[in-house]
Amino acid sequence: MPDAAGDADDHRDADDYRVVVGEESFDWRELTDAALPDALDTLATLLEPLADGRKAAFMNAAYDVECRPSVTLIDALYSADGGLPRDVRARLQTLLGKCKRLDPEEADLPQPVRVADGPWREPSWGTAHALARAAEGRAMSCLLAPYVEEPDWPSGWVTITRTTETGEDEVTAHVLRRPQDAPDFWRGLYTHAPEPLPAEHFFTLTADAFPRLLFAETLRLHHFKGSYAEVLPWLVKLLGALNDHFTRLLADCGGDQSQVMARFSALGLDISPESPNTRKNAKAWEQRNVDHAGGTHRCEWHGKRLWDRDRVHFSLPIPGHDNRILIGIFVDHLAT
Repeated sequence: MPDAAGDADDHRDADDYRVVVGEESFDWRELTDAALPDALDTLATLLEPLADGRKAAFMNAAYDVECRPSVTLIDALYSADGGLPRDVRARLQTLLGKCKRLDPEEADLPQPVRVADGPWREPSWGTAHALARAAEGRAMSCLLAPYVEEPDWPSGWVTITRTTETGEDEVTAHVLRRPQDAPDFWRGLYTHAPEPLPAEHFFTLTADAFPRLLFAETLRLHHFKGSYAEVLPWLVKLLGALNDHFTRLLADCGGDQSQVMARFSALGLDISPESPNTRKNAKAWEQRNVDHAGGTHRCEWHGKRLWDRDRVHFSLPIPGHDNRILIGIFVDHLAT
């Protein structure tokens, strides 16, 4: 089974885009001249990791959106008289040029939608398209920049009620409004999709879902004792917590391992450094060494799914790799 970190092919193609840019993100009419540069920078920062030709799409109709008073997006991007600085225009042209462009279809016709008990809104073509794909069973995210007031939806996974020809239905989708919330979406592809992501595709999403982690090429999912379906929810939760919290907690706790363990315990996760006995066992200690990117790193901490099985061994933050953490070993149980 091709489940190694280093040899899994990226299965995504041009029709497997997961993020759709809502035209609302191009509406800068209410922004002051002083606020516009930050808004443009935020939009570009949101698009930067997504604009690779496969992850994100937007509607051709977006070019006709009035983004500034009496200025459409196409004029703002491609005309010197559009009111945008030249370097900003060039950056957005490049990023949008790398996204898939779509023409609206019948299923994308905007119909009133709402989140929870909020007001009914008529979404853009792009937002409606993202929801239509979500209704078909795809895990989708709609990019709505943070300065967008309508629809006033929070960032993250939300349940959206749609008006349909036969009444109403509910779909679960992700709303992306802040760059730091993007990993939560990619993690959701493991857990929010109707079917779990196949094991052979697990590592195709790790760079997006866990950007502060490194993954050894020798990792094998089948080295866990539990089945993939059993291990997956715990594994995604553990990797997400390590990505988001481990380095910061080490600093906040002054290196106090007990405090770090307690903080993870409060998250429902069991992690710990290797015991003194394991450190004294030269053969066992050697098993924690992992080669990665030309160096050898000791994975001296581990998280465990159950007390007697399924371990993820990981390193302390590595200065030479921007303080990223190496996920070095997936295993049932190492020698101690």
